[in-house]
Amino acid sequence: MSTPANPMKPGSQALQPLHFPLWGSRLIEASAGTGKTWTIAALYLRLVLGHGAENGFARALMPPDILVMTFTRAATRELSDRIRARLIEAVQCFRGEAEPAAHDSFLRDLRDAYAEGELRDTAAWRLDMAAQCMDDAAIHTIDAWCQRMLREHAFDSGNLFDETLEADESQRQTEAAQDYWRQQCYPLSGEVLEAALQVWPDVQALVKDMQSLLRENIAATAGAGTLGECIAQTQAERAQQLRMLGDGWEQKAQQLEDWLDGQLATNKSAWNGLKLKPANYKNWLKALREWAAAPHDGLAAAMKTGATRLVPAGLDEARKGDAQVELPPASAELEQLLQALAQLPSLHVALRLHAAVHVQQRLLWLKRQAGTFGFADMQQRLDAALAGDNGPALQAGILAQYPVALIDEFQDTSPLQYRLFDQIYRTADNSAGSALLLIGDPKQSIYGFRGADIYSYLQARQATEGRHYVLDTNFRSTEALVDAVNQWFVQAEVREGEGAFMFRAGQSNPLPFESVKANGRKELLMQGSQRMAALTIAWDGSSDEPLSNDDIRRRGAEFCASQIVQWLMDGATGFAEAGQPLQRLRPADIAVLVRTGKEASAVRRALARRNVASVYLSDQDSVFASVEAQDLLLWLRAVAAPLDGLAVRAGLATPMMGLSFDELAWLASDDEAFDARSELLKELHSLWQRLGVLAMLRQTLYRFELPARWLKDMGGERRLTNYLHLAELLQGASAQLEGEQALIRWLATQIESPGAAGDAQIVRLESDADLVKVVTVHKSKGLEYPLVCLPFGGSFRPVDGKAAYLSLPVQIDGAPARELVLDYDDAQLAQADKERLREDLRLLYVALTRPRHALWMGLAPMKRGNSKNCVNEQGAAGYLLAGDVSQAAASWRASIQALSERCMEIAVVDLPAELPLASRYVAAQALPALAAAPVYEAQFDRRWGIGSFSSLTRAMAAPSLPVLPVAAQSPAEDERALQAQEAGEAALDLGVINDVMTALPNLTRFAAGARSDAAVWHRFMRGPVVGNFLHDQLEWLAAEDFALLPEDDPGNSEPLAARLLRRCERAGRKEQAADVLQWLRAVVHQPLAPLGVSLAQLGEGDALLPEMEFWLPARRLSAPRIDALCRRHILAGQPRPVLPERELHGMLMGFADLVLHHGGRYWVLDYKTNHLGQDGAAYAPQALEQAMLEHRYDVQAALYLLALHRLLQSRLGAAYDPREQLGGALYFFLRGLDGEAAGMHVLKPPLALLDGLEALLGDNEKELKEEQP
Repeated sequence: MSTPANPMKPGSQALQPLHFPLWGSRLIEASAGTGKTWTIAALYLRLVLGHGAENGFARALMPPDILVMTFTRAATRELSDRIRARLIEAVQCFRGEAEPAAHDSFLRDLRDAYAEGELRDTAAWRLDMAAQCMDDAAIHTIDAWCQRMLREHAFDSGNLFDETLEADESQRQTEAAQDYWRQQCYPLSGEVLEAALQVWPDVQALVKDMQSLLRENIAATAGAGTLGECIAQTQAERAQQLRMLGDGWEQKAQQLEDWLDGQLATNKSAWNGLKLKPANYKNWLKALREWAAAPHDGLAAAMKTGATRLVPAGLDEARKGDAQVELPPASAELEQLLQALAQLPSLHVALRLHAAVHVQQRLLWLKRQAGTFGFADMQQRLDAALAGDNGPALQAGILAQYPVALIDEFQDTSPLQYRLFDQIYRTADNSAGSALLLIGDPKQSIYGFRGADIYSYLQARQATEGRHYVLDTNFRSTEALVDAVNQWFVQAEVREGEGAFMFRAGQSNPLPFESVKANGRKELLMQGSQRMAALTIAWDGSSDEPLSNDDIRRRGAEFCASQIVQWLMDGATGFAEAGQPLQRLRPADIAVLVRTGKEASAVRRALARRNVASVYLSDQDSVFASVEAQDLLLWLRAVAAPLDGLAVRAGLATPMMGLSFDELAWLASDDEAFDARSELLKELHSLWQRLGVLAMLRQTLYRFELPARWLKDMGGERRLTNYLHLAELLQGASAQLEGEQALIRWLATQIESPGAAGDAQIVRLESDADLVKVVTVHKSKGLEYPLVCLPFGGSFRPVDGKAAYLSLPVQIDGAPARELVLDYDDAQLAQADKERLREDLRLLYVALTRPRHALWMGLAPMKRGNSKNCVNEQGAAGYLLAGDVSQAAASWRASIQALSERCMEIAVVDLPAELPLASRYVAAQALPALAAAPVYEAQFDRRWGIGSFSSLTRAMAAPSLPVLPVAAQSPAEDERALQAQEAGEAALDLGVINDVMTALPNLTRFAAGARSDAAVWHRFMRGPVVGNFLHDQLEWLAAEDFALLPEDDPGNSEPLAARLLRRCERAGRKEQAADVLQWLRAVVHQPLAPLGVSLAQLGEGDALLPEMEFWLPARRLSAPRIDALCRRHILAGQPRPVLPERELHGMLMGFADLVLHHGGRYWVLDYKTNHLGQDGAAYAPQALEQAMLEHRYDVQAALYLLALHRLLQSRLGAAYDPREQLGGALYFFLRGLDGEAAGMHVLKPPLALLDGLEALLGDNEKELKEEQP
């Protein structure tokens, strides 16, 4: 086995996960299969532990502090799961519950770095806490992170609170383009209109043009003025320049003709008479003189061949031998003239740029009006915010929130995305106070069509010079396969030229190919008695003539499918491992990689002819481009108009319905049969109107027995999956559309432009069964397969003159950017094609590194169009084999042979001229029949539920109701009135109150019946909604230690009061905000009886616990028994409503508004906003006592005190003495601040009550334990 040597990149070092510095900015290059995700998880462990001393971060971190960024939602889920699993594994290792795997020296060494005892126990505790809070881990896609930053730092970023993300902006883009057409094109007429129509014949052409241009950055100056003014100005500039260029050319043309005549008369032997005929050049120069009289931009076309023959290079070509001839100045001037004409201001360019600017502005306006924003907006807004006036504050806030960032798949970063990271973490500064770890593989940067830019990676590589690390061992593939793939790229790297990835310039090569080592695999892929060749190149060049794309696609698919059948039918082909029987190769072990949908279709057709089932995976194909979408459109039209005979017949004749020609002929001739089908469609139409399109489409499946019909044929699963997928999308769209015809038009629009609806429309996987996977190379990135076929290994799509525009890489202020070129020349086209070839090389690298064991690769001599020449050098495989040198088919075969001779792991097979016979695949053995589904026989307690104080006192509750549903928990829910009159008042919501206030403007500030001079708490609105609102504010104030000032001080700002006013405004209570502030100031500074201190004074110490949550087990807990205990021990002898006859069975839960500690005692405090009267006199002690009993707050107080009692027992242990430390319950009636009791009712129940409740719950717990095995 050959081992191509390649030195490590200058300045790079092998990454040691245990000693890698976790501070500053560092670049980690991870080749395919080298354990990138494993490394991220390892570094994550060290960050959580604070491991590493001088190589560690300044402090230990938890998951919410560590930003991990990647580029797809699937990748974020995988990363999160892998990190969580690694944390759990580390916890078990540190606690001695499990030993690391034999090969996991990292985890073993990490554990040994912490001495046994307290140090290791603390480390294990941190790892455990990190694992438990992984749901809060900061693992995001770039778009989700930008959205989060804009929302969480809204004031610094200037982002609006009430905007929503719109994932699919295609409809709004279309609307913006149509608005431009109406506003700018409708006013035009005459020649100006004709000029615009030459660019866009109709509005649809404009919409299509804008869909691509809106992705580019265009200077706003290009949109100056109206479209008519833009046309007039551009035409005037062109006319002026043409006049200037045409000056003097009548004389120059005559001078050039005279010179040519003289040369043929006196020096005829120096010229090739066939290339320089007098008749020809006189006609050329006549055209030039005519052009000079009336200049236009079509001179080159008018002069025909003369445009190339009369310039210096053309005249030199027309000379014979080496005779030197001094050419006239007019020849060089003609060349300059033609170049100047090509550079005239282009009307097409000016109009397209003008439209792009205006459509972009209109789109922004439409989004502002709708309160939406798109994915691109998030990144642009965050970038603008970081560069704005509040940028330093925003940068500091984000950096404090995420001191460490790990950017996965960094090679897919766009210039804008890298600028975001760089503005926050200052890559070049390499600060020890933060960490930016950039992890990726530039050789796998293949998403240029999504905005990924390899030059952003190279800029970051330069900014981290001297801090580069590599993962140099492949853990995915066998040693033989790694060696073969290395050899493919090493041959180009060592050759003179630009290197394997075409970035070498002289001694500089920012993207060299570096060979990786191989860890190898335990199992072997055997074929007969020998190991299958690691890389097989199947050369289809028997005719020695290059093949067209169509021939290569057809032949490559057939040979690939036959090879797959041969492997599957061979009982000796499979995976062998020491001590294990041979595991035969299965269809699911094989993946076929393709570039395009056409290639995928060819492979799947060839496999289907051989009875091999396959599944196609692509991240580009839209379900709206499927046959099922077309059929469904016809079916919707038929169901929407069941009396329209033509529409019904068209719907029934679709392949989706699967009716035979005989059935269709019968329906056409038998009116009764057709009427029966029409009646069925009427029923479906009625169902659509009543229950929606999804219900109708599901009934279509059932009524016509479509699944059974489809699944009998190969491809039926695909059809059913597409149908259900489209049904879901239609149901979602119907929620935004009015009527059936609107939905039909929406589907027709999606079919016209598939792919515009975002990720939701990408085709779904139809089956997880044992199928061959046909996968696009882009989709395969990050995946691996045991055996891979690459039947079209040499395919490529060159950039040609059909491109609507070019986006070329440039440097602006030392940073990578893109230049938009609408009117490009040959040099720019060549540059774009070179960028295409660079990305194709990276795409080929991705394809070659997907298999674990073996790769079958098809290559053939290729031609383009009607040419007879091989163009393989324009593709990635050809470039790697022989550089940019054009060769004949035989020479390409020799290059492949030379490659195989340099690496013994590469085998070459010459394919025959005849296509293989399509032998059918027969599975080795049928799968066993499915056993009957087991009957679920487990028993569980169906009466179990969750109850609360509210469920105990709910008057309409039935006796012994087995399950106790709990409404959304809110502290004020218990304040709903029990009596009919107060219940009526409580039913008033904010909408009703607003209506009343609108009708009676003179009462808008006061509650009904309240005096205008009454205290704010007496005139404030009433009801449960108001109670919930005030409870929310008091809960928030408790978290802020009730730190409101006693009085408003206009001379000094009070941030907490300002925040309270903003909270009121956001809750829709801007008009009541001042009253709320005044009321709550009084509440927090009111001395609490019997404590003698206020909430604000208590907040100055660590004496408050807001919203204490409790859960108590309750097994058949009787409400009457609780009622009896409360009647005996709380306000004994006083009448009160009887609790409903019911039981609590499950858990008893609740939230106490506030627990406070003062003078050595613990108290429960509950806020009440009950309205008892119009002034303070209505809140006398007797009135408060009566309200306590009417609403059975005595029961609530007993349960809250029991919860506090149990909490203190568990926290204080033997030191707890309830007689000395349990104070009681304080019920704070907030509307009674100026009453005799200052709004406070105090309950100090005897310990006998708590003992009685403990006994009730204790009996239940005892019963529960006795029943448990």
